Amino acid sequence: MDRVSIVRCTDYSASNLRDALITSFDYFGGIEHFICPGEKVLLKPNLIASSKGDNATTDARFIEAVVKIVKEHEAFPFVGDSPAFGSAKGVAKAVGVMQTLERQKVEVVEFKRNIRFTNHVSVSNSINDFDKIINLPKLKAHGQVRFTGATKNLFGFTKGKVKAWRHFIVRNDLEKFCLMLLKIHQIVRPPFTLVDAVDIMERTGPRGGKTRHFGYVFAGINCISIDTVMGMCLGIDKKDTPLLCTAEKLGFSSGQLDQIEIKGETIDAVRLSDFKYPQDLSDISFTLKGVIRSLFRHLYLLSIEKRR
Repeated sequence: MDRVSIVRCTDYSASNLRDALITSFDYFGGIEHFICPGEKVLLKPNLIASSKGDNATTDARFIEAVVKIVKEHEAFPFVGDSPAFGSAKGVAKAVGVMQTLERQKVEVVEFKRNIRFTNHVSVSNSINDFDKIINLPKLKAHGQVRFTGATKNLFGFTKGKVKAWRHFIVRNDLEKFCLMLLKIHQIVRPPFTLVDAVDIMERTGPRGGKTRHFGYVFAGINCISIDTVMGMCLGIDKKDTPLLCTAEKLGFSSGQLDQIEIKGETIDAVRLSDFKYPQDLSDISFTLKGVIRSLFRHLYLLSIEKRR
C-alpha cells in the first residue's frame, strides 16, 4: 500500500513547522530513510512567478524549515525551479525566498537544458546533478486542472518556455496534458514530497486566488496518492479532477482509498466542505500568439533581472 501522512501545522512558526516536518518524515522511517550524509539534495518548491499576496508559491518559511532539517542530517541542500516567467533567482528574490536562502547559505539553481525522453516529455538535465530530490509543492486551486499539488509541481522540471509549447501542442486535449505530467512523475520520481498546505489558495489559479488558512502538511512517496488524498480533503470528487481520472484510466494509479494508508490526521477530520475551486475549467492549450507573447514576457523579465 502507498502511504500518505496528514500532519497538523497551525502556522508558519519555525517550531511548528519543524515539528510537523519531522513528524511527517518519521511516519516514513525518518529523514535518514531518504537522505544520506554528504548527499546533494535538490529542494523543488513551486516558484511559478513573481507573484505577491496570493500564496501561489511555496512559503519561504516552509522551504527554510526543510533546508534546516536537511543540513542537520549533514546533507547539502539546493533550491531550484523553472518559473513560468523570469529566472528562479529572480522569482525567489521577489517572493522572499532568496533572503531566506542567503541567510542559510543555500544556492538557488537555474535548471539546465532539457533532455527529451519521448516526443511529448522533456525534463531538465539538472535532475542528474543531485543525489536526491525533495518535492515541495503548494496546495492551491488551478483553473485548468481543478487543483494542483504534488504531481503537477514536477512540471517545473521542464525548463523555460518548453512548458508553454507543451500547452500549445496538446490542442486542448486535457488527457494528453495529464499523461505528460504523469510521465514526468515517472521520470523524476522524487524520493519524498512535503506539501505546503498551511495556507492554501482557492477560487482560481495557478495565480491570483484568495488565501485560505488550512493548517496541514501532507507528505508521502507516491505523488499521485498524495494528490488523491488532498483532493478528498478539499472535497473535490475524483471524477472532477482530470489528473487523477487520467492516472486511473491509464493504469498509473487506482486512486482507491483502500489502497492508501493514511497516517496522522484522518481525511474526515480535515475535510473542507466549502473549498472554492474553479467549476469551469479554462482551455489547457495556448495559442501560438500566446506562446510568443509568453516568450517575450519571459525574456523581458530576464533582462530586468540582469539590470538589477
